[in-house]
Amino acid sequence: MDGGALRRLTRPPGDHTAPVWSPDGRRLVFVKTVGEASHLYIVSADGTGLRRLTRPPGSHAHPAWSWDGRIAFVGTHGGTSQIYVVEAARGQPRQLTAEPWFSTAPVWSPDGRQIAFVSQRDHPQPELYLMRSDGSDQRRLTTGGVLLRPGVLHPAWSPDGRQIAFVARVGRAEQEISLINADGTGRRRFSTGYAPAWSPDGRRITFVVARVGDAQIYAADVEGGDPTPLTPGGINLLPAWSPDGRRIAFLSSRNGDLALWVMQADGSDPRRLAPAAGDLSALPVAAWKPR
Repeated sequence: MDGGALRRLTRPPGDHTAPVWSPDGRRLVFVKTVGEASHLYIVSADGTGLRRLTRPPGSHAHPAWSWDGRIAFVGTHGGTSQIYVVEAARGQPRQLTAEPWFSTAPVWSPDGRQIAFVSQRDHPQPELYLMRSDGSDQRRLTTGGVLLRPGVLHPAWSPDGRQIAFVARVGRAEQEISLINADGTGRRRFSTGYAPAWSPDGRRITFVVARVGDAQIYAADVEGGDPTPLTPGGINLLPAWSPDGRRIAFLSSRNGDLALWVMQADGSDPRRLAPAAGDLSALPVAAWKPR
């Protein structure tokens, strides 16, 4: 990521948001919104081969791509949101979760065998769940509620698939990151903050700590230790590790305008890459191309 010229991959009409790379780095899946309807599309990395993946009824968003070519997503229709999965090669979507409860924020385990998600199926407040990739063996992992804003507060798998980081509320305002084993045991507090992102080697987690008029990116060792601030001031959001673990991309307003930045993993050498414009509520805003 050297800050070179921007290259447009999609064109009007509609808003094109939430890009997610395929595991081989050849394609992206994204959300196209025209009017009230949102659907998933796939495009090659050079902008060719645009094709539609989902169709009415309902709207579709929050895509997550597995290593073996399946895409999990959220379909909203008839007042509820449910999780579906579809083969990227023009498959027919299959519904994995059931009405009348909402289920959302699907995240694949690294081996593609399980999907973590958030649902209200057994409790009035959202809880963290796990299911097999075919929708079977759905089970609740947490008690006490989790916070939900897909892309920011969604569950985050450790690279080895053994743990999941998630965000819960403590008191009226504080947001707390917790870790839990994939079998539901060993829940423990990790740090105050939100937007947890695991380093590729699984040893560190970056996250955001927000206060009034201020939001900073921190990093902490998974096994313990005090968090280290990586940003000096302003509003800094959504840290995303490079595949080699050497750099972190993030959004920042440190120069007065919101833009995409990149820094070394220790916070050094921050560089502005491009302005961050458009609908920034549909996440992820930025995604690293796989190695």
